[in-house]
Amino acid sequence: MNKYEIKYMLEQAMSSVDRLTDTQGKQLLHIENIWAEIKDRDSTIELYKSKLIEKNEEIIRLRNLIQSQTDKNLTEHHFPTEVNN
Repeated sequence: MNKYEIKYMLEQAMSSVDRLTDTQGKQLLHIENIWAEIKDRDSTIELYKSKLIEKNEEIIRLRNLIQSQTDKNLTEHHFPTEVNN
């Protein structure tokens, strides 16, 4: 090989490295954007989880209220003298 062939091969290798570096930069940017999106979705999930917990607590409270009212109604029906309004 003469020096021109070596120079040509070196230029090809440098061009290949440049393209790979550009590709790596694009992929890195894409990965960073995906991580940002994941963090946004995680915060949304946490928000929905807290809302779900609040709703479950409200459901439990209402179930207890319904149960106590049912017990009161049954007691009132069967033992009208024991009911305390």
